[in-house]
Amino acid sequence: MSSPAPACRKALEDATRRWPRRNKASDGIMGDARHQATKSDHNLGNAFDITHDPSSGCHGDVIAAAALQDSRTKYVIWNRRIWNVERGDTAWRRYTGDNPHTHHCHVSIRAGSRNDARAWGWAPGGSVEAPPPTDTAPGDGSPTVPSDDRTFPGVALRRGQRSENVRAVQARLARLGWTISVDGDFGPATERVVRAFQRRRGLDDDGVVGPRTWRALFA
Repeated sequence: MSSPAPACRKALEDATRRWPRRNKASDGIMGDARHQATKSDHNLGNAFDITHDPSSGCHGDVIAAAALQDSRTKYVIWNRRIWNVERGDTAWRRYTGDNPHTHHCHVSIRAGSRNDARAWGWAPGGSVEAPPPTDTAPGDGSPTVPSDDRTFPGVALRRGQRSENVRAVQARLARLGWTISVDGDFGPATERVVRAFQRRRGLDDDGVVGPRTWRALFA
């Protein structure tokens, strides 16, 4: 008989530790009767839902961005979008399932990561920060994947630089779902996100935005 994966239990525990007063109305791991009638990772205990509760700071954008930076994640569904890591997605795609996932963020994990109970990115002390609190639900518009085509500036961008090109890289990463400040300052936080992006795309994770990383971002 299937049971909740320790990794999934840890995800919910970390969210509650980070935001003790968060709403848990849409939380879940094991599938209900509706899930049992379909093919779902919930039926195996290999998926979790975390309630979107921006008033407490537990924002679906935060959960989604952190999950996509975690090696245990198989795919994420949130706010009418899906990002499937296993199929090689490099950006959000429109999700057309019956449940738009506007009230919770769904994360499916890899079967081999069931027992990996490391802290998730939203755990207390984690690097993922929440957006400004709001009482509004996610917008009803269908997200679109940006299609910028910028020319490489000719100079590699690295930690310590401040420029509009750095701001453009930060903005692009943010639009692709990464949690990052768009301030034009290539500090240690930006370097961490760049390294994570490079690993996701199979590039050398040197933290430097050279021609290959630039093309991976803007092609």
